[in-house]
Amino acid sequence: MLKDFFMLAARSITHRKMRSWLTVIGVFIGITAVVALISIGLGLDQTIKQQVAGVFGVDTFVLVPKGSFGPQRHTGTSAEEYALDLQYLKSIPGVKVAAAVRQRTGFVQGPTKADGTSTQGFLPVMGLSTELMNEFESFTGKLAVQPGGRLFVAGDVDVAVLGTDTAKRLGAKVGDSILVAGDDKKELTLTVVGIMKPSDEGTSSKTNRGFSAGMSPGQNKDTIYVPYDTMSLLWGKANDVLVTLVRTQPGADVNKVADLVEKDLRARGSEISAITYSDVSDAIGTMTSTVSAFLAGIAGIALLVGGVGVMNTMFTSVLERTKEIGVMKAVGAKNSHILTIFLIESGLMGLVGGVVGTLLGLGLSAVASTFIGRFFGVHMAVVASPSLILITLAGSFSLGAFAGLWPAWRASRLPVVDALRYE
Repeated sequence: MLKDFFMLAARSITHRKMRSWLTVIGVFIGITAVVALISIGLGLDQTIKQQVAGVFGVDTFVLVPKGSFGPQRHTGTSAEEYALDLQYLKSIPGVKVAAAVRQRTGFVQGPTKADGTSTQGFLPVMGLSTELMNEFESFTGKLAVQPGGRLFVAGDVDVAVLGTDTAKRLGAKVGDSILVAGDDKKELTLTVVGIMKPSDEGTSSKTNRGFSAGMSPGQNKDTIYVPYDTMSLLWGKANDVLVTLVRTQPGADVNKVADLVEKDLRARGSEISAITYSDVSDAIGTMTSTVSAFLAGIAGIALLVGGVGVMNTMFTSVLERTKEIGVMKAVGAKNSHILTIFLIESGLMGLVGGVVGTLLGLGLSAVASTFIGRFFGVHMAVVASPSLILITLAGSFSLGAFAGLWPAWRASRLPVVDALRYE
């Protein structure tokens, strides 16, 4: 019997082709907008998570100042710092390797020029662990120095690598010596072993992303880079750490190790938070889901208009077929049969709109992905998951059926005599 109901509903829709298609247009415009926005949102979420996964991997987490990540993060504009005992961190069970970054502003004196003078001034000095360049290239990007220079190696102390602007300002080249002064009249003479290659010279943004905004050696051209241990000789204990990267032992649970590190270091006075890939992924998912839901809600207004169109069409259909309804009831059709036929009819109109809208929405998201890739250099995934398609089609049928509920109910309640007498 259900098959017969579908046949009757389909026959009625095809009998009024123009009106039915005009009704369907209102539905598929809304479905197109919703599917396109949800698909773009899912693609953005997947793309960002892939980028983050490529940086973090499955065995790495980051230590940042407490409160600088998540909904309770601070809103100050200056970089926040924290105290850290790096050697103790490396001794915590589950930690394979750790690297930290410190930064201070120091008095710097460049090499003596031919006229006996030297350039002096206050410049940012950044201390980098050697492991940062050896073990965490996914964070730092591919660091490169100009020909004739090198980066730090294990055991280096009295050496420095200069940013390009700093080297020009000080008039320094590889092999020259510069003087850096820290706290309490502490000062060191450092040998320049390298000058960073500018980021636009052979290092693309893809290979030199940097592990944190504003801290990528390829981007900070006015900074002096020194080994991490050298910072202790100039400024004492590490109370000014900006970020720490930690890689766990093979097979260790990165979340459990991160929790242990966070607990132990906080007990020693380090105001830090351990951020794992799952933490970042959850935050990204929450953000993109909220944005997608908001945009889909706006697009849902178009669906509401389409639903009103279906309701209007079904009311008209009921009026036109009043006598037909009377005949069906006269030959034994029950109220439930009439109600089912009209609900299926309105649901089919919604379903057709859903099919067309889904195809157009996915096509629109593919066009948006291509546009973003061409003009912004970001390859954004196009998500056409079976669950999205099935939910959309089921939702469009339900929308049509819901919009036709009132007209169908009125049709099922028509008295037989009045319906047969209707002209």
